[in-house]
Amino acid sequence: MANSTGWRAGSKPEDAVIAEDVPASYPIIRESPFELPGVLEEYREQDGLARVQTWNGREPWILCKHADVRKALSDPSFSTNITAQGYPHNAATQVETEGALFIRMDGAEHVRRRKTIVSALTPRQSERHRPRITAIVDEILDAMIERGGPVDLIENFALRITTTVICEILGVDHATVLRVVDAMENIFDLSAAPEDRIAANHFVLDAIREAARRKEESPDDSLLSRLVNVTVASGDLEFEEIVTIGRFVVGAGHETTANMLGLGTLALLRNPDQLEILMSDPETFAPSTVEELLRYLSIVQVEPSRIAVQDVEVGGQMIRAGDGVVMSLMAANRDPRAFDHGQRSLDELDVTRPKTAHHVAFGYGPHQCVGQNLARVEMQVAWCRLFQRLPGLRLAMTEEELEFKKTGLNYGLTKLMVDW
Repeated sequence: MANSTGWRAGSKPEDAVIAEDVPASYPIIRESPFELPGVLEEYREQDGLARVQTWNGREPWILCKHADVRKALSDPSFSTNITAQGYPHNAATQVETEGALFIRMDGAEHVRRRKTIVSALTPRQSERHRPRITAIVDEILDAMIERGGPVDLIENFALRITTTVICEILGVDHATVLRVVDAMENIFDLSAAPEDRIAANHFVLDAIREAARRKEESPDDSLLSRLVNVTVASGDLEFEEIVTIGRFVVGAGHETTANMLGLGTLALLRNPDQLEILMSDPETFAPSTVEELLRYLSIVQVEPSRIAVQDVEVGGQMIRAGDGVVMSLMAANRDPRAFDHGQRSLDELDVTRPKTAHHVAFGYGPHQCVGQNLARVEMQVAWCRLFQRLPGLRLAMTEEELEFKKTGLNYGLTKLMVDW
């Protein structure tokens, strides 16, 4: 069983039996990093839908089937508007910290803001960054090797890669991004005091606002500079809208990918046969390894959520206008109706598993993650270079010492000590 600090391999969560007519508390957090909580599996396999109870007593529907999740994420019957009455908020501060973000808008308003950054993060544009990302990863590994082990891979590898990459693409100096990243940790931690989350959000917005003002005075070819000096100058968006877009890019561009790099490294170390397959031909197996790890880990643990704006049927259940829904991406990504088992079950890692690209780790539909293409390139490069440069990489801590972000929007490790 998992204890207060870590977990033990082979443990099973004790929530596999659901008390009839008693909604489970939401969010439902995994007790083991790689195992789907039993209650989510039971919800997924039952007929119809179940309700869960959130922190404020609301009882939204929970969607766990792959098809149901994709429908809710693509059907305009569901809204992302967190200011709507009855929306299943993940915390009391959600409207304050996220209300101005374009990802909380629908239809044309969402599209108008989204298009300002999506063109910079297409598959082709993201692929153009591969040589520079490779150089960044090697520079970080050079520093790790020179320092010598043991080191914390989260701090010295995962976070350094993602913050450096987002610095260069957005065009914000490294010192500013480090301050913003530190503040974002409070925003992402749902257990943090409300006043701390709100203060952190204001700090981040102020830092991005200051950086954007500097781009007005000294334009360059960075994304933030183009947003300020082209998009705002043309009247397409207001300056403050650019500030919130910058805040979103920094937050989304570092935290989720860093969590994937850390937890994915642990998964590969725990599955040496799968690591051997990856490293036998990195060019061939890196793409499928990344997709399988995205499916297998599904680190987004509290979102996505929606509110129905009209009556709509999902999974045989009529959801009424005004009803909230929450979704388990991890349950959906292990749905046997949606994926080929291959050589291993869906609860195991299989880097050769066929046809996994339709996973919902990045969401689905019009709000699908705008940074997914860049994240894929970062992960493909990072894991291959890590194990090429450090083939003897191993854990330098016990399983009991592993600590996970159980109260965050995204699941991940707080620390991963390694040696080689």
